[in-house]
Amino acid sequence: MMDDIRPKKQEDRIEQLDRDLYDPAKKHDQRTRRKLHGPDIELEHDFKDDEYDNLINARSKYKLPTSLFKKVFFAVFAFFVVTLFIAGVSLYEGRKTVSEDLIAMEILGQPFVDGGEELELQVRIQNFNEQELQLPDLVLSYPKDSALGSEPVFLRRSLQNIGPGKRVTEQFDLTLFGQEGDTRNINATLEYRIDGSSAIFIKEINHDVIIRSTPTQVTVEAPENIVRNQELTLGINISSNSNTRINNTALKITYPRGFEFIRSTREPDFNNNTWYFENIDEDIERIEITGRMAALEGQGQSFNISFGKQDQFNKNQIETVFNSIVKTVAVQKSFINTTLAVNGNSDTTSIIRGGADMSVVLNYENTTESILEDVVIMVHLEGDLYDANRVKVQDGFYRSGDRTIIFDKTTTSELTSLQPREQGSFRFTLPSKDLVSTGGILTNPQLEISVDVRGTEINGNTREASSIARHTVIANSDIAVIPKTLYYDGPFDNSGPMPPRADRETTYTIVFHITNSSNDISDAVLTTYLPPYVEWTNTISPSVERNNVSYDTTTRKLTWKLGTLKAGLGVGTSQPRQLSAQVRVTPSVSQVGNPLDLTQDITLTGVDEFTETTLNFKKTPLTNRLPDINAPGGNGRVNN
Repeated sequence: MMDDIRPKKQEDRIEQLDRDLYDPAKKHDQRTRRKLHGPDIELEHDFKDDEYDNLINARSKYKLPTSLFKKVFFAVFAFFVVTLFIAGVSLYEGRKTVSEDLIAMEILGQPFVDGGEELELQVRIQNFNEQELQLPDLVLSYPKDSALGSEPVFLRRSLQNIGPGKRVTEQFDLTLFGQEGDTRNINATLEYRIDGSSAIFIKEINHDVIIRSTPTQVTVEAPENIVRNQELTLGINISSNSNTRINNTALKITYPRGFEFIRSTREPDFNNNTWYFENIDEDIERIEITGRMAALEGQGQSFNISFGKQDQFNKNQIETVFNSIVKTVAVQKSFINTTLAVNGNSDTTSIIRGGADMSVVLNYENTTESILEDVVIMVHLEGDLYDANRVKVQDGFYRSGDRTIIFDKTTTSELTSLQPREQGSFRFTLPSKDLVSTGGILTNPQLEISVDVRGTEINGNTREASSIARHTVIANSDIAVIPKTLYYDGPFDNSGPMPPRADRETTYTIVFHITNSSNDISDAVLTTYLPPYVEWTNTISPSVERNNVSYDTTTRKLTWKLGTLKAGLGVGTSQPRQLSAQVRVTPSVSQVGNPLDLTQDITLTGVDEFTETTLNFKKTPLTNRLPDINAPGGNGRVNN
């Protein structure tokens, strides 16, 4: 009951004090301070009964230590301070840095362009940052061509600093090349710096352009079908398809396997398949390539034709392809098959000596399953190796006007009608000319033999095929050694008894004359051996040949390295190549009454540059007989 009343009285007292405190009519007197105790105050240390233990035990249960609150408070305060610091730094840095997202870039230009035509592009840049872009560079790049991994082209421009909110527009004029439908990816890169940093920042944007047409026009003319081994002509026309002239271009053809290049209307600039063009305009440039296809029947052979810009580092290569065309020609079997054999050689090439006869066998066969009527076989002869006045033909006619041998039903009844798979043969002889004659020298002499056929099927359809068989005959050059022995004449003074005597020394001058007829000869070498009774004196004329002549005392081999022998050497007014050398002879009594061999067999070798054949000329040993056999000792016989 007392507990319920006490709080009420306390509350009334507080209310009373409150009213007195704010009552303006109430006068408040200052109270006298109580006297504080000194430091020597004594507190009671004794507690009655077990009160002290109860207080100690109860404190840890109901009261938290003051130091824990302090730690929590300081931790919260420190976190608050750090947060404020970070927020301040972030706000400052946010105003200092530049965001890539606040830089606007765009490339304005047509999505299509004609190859070789000028393309206008604009690159626009606007800075929405609060800081300026310092030392900006604009780099425009695009690939040279559409090849994978193509080398890029770079265009760099240095710009003025781009301030906040500023816009910059740069214009570029490009010329793109390539094939129709090629895509060129154009990249614009902005490189810049910001205040307070040495790092380089970038902003990129891309733009695709499709090449709508090529700057040049290329057309190819070729037959759809040919017969195996038949000559094929490929016609290529090139012209400009642009308003501007196209400079430094190249045409390159990749031939199929089995194609043999023969000639072209314009000489190739590289490797029989590459031609250069300084400029191409609206006037048509035409090249015709003629060759022979040796592929198997039933196969399609493809020619890959590429035309474009020359590589600036290798003019034999195409850097940017403008036009790429694949032309396929089907190889078919001829309705009449023919083969040629010259002097028993069925290969496509034969090599003969000048003046020899060429015996030719022409075999033919109807390869179809039907009868062929009114068959005509024509053999064309081209070249100056054969003598047209002495041609001999069996069952045929030689028409000298166009140098053609004709076999038909008027010359032989066999060609009136050919049954399926029927075979036959004809023979003719072509005498070859001498390589050197009163008419002059045959330079690089050769003969081209080709065969054309024609026949009519039962249904009246006439079929023709040209150059279904070919054979080339070439003649090796005639090289020769003309040796002689001198005693009374020549560049040296000779000594010793004449006629020569046994066991006595006599010197002779041996002379070698070298001649060559039609073709240039390379790596020419003359060799011979001296007998044991002949001594080499190392005396040579002319002196310019000294470095070309060597003698091996062990093997007794004499070598003269002639090198190159030009066609016509020693023919007509041309002087032969000459070497004079002095030798010393000591005959034996066993040789009395007989002439002496001053050398063994003489051999002259070399490579014919026209026929690519190694030639070998051999001459019998040179004796001591003199050109004037009536001179003393001229017959060469040895006396006692």
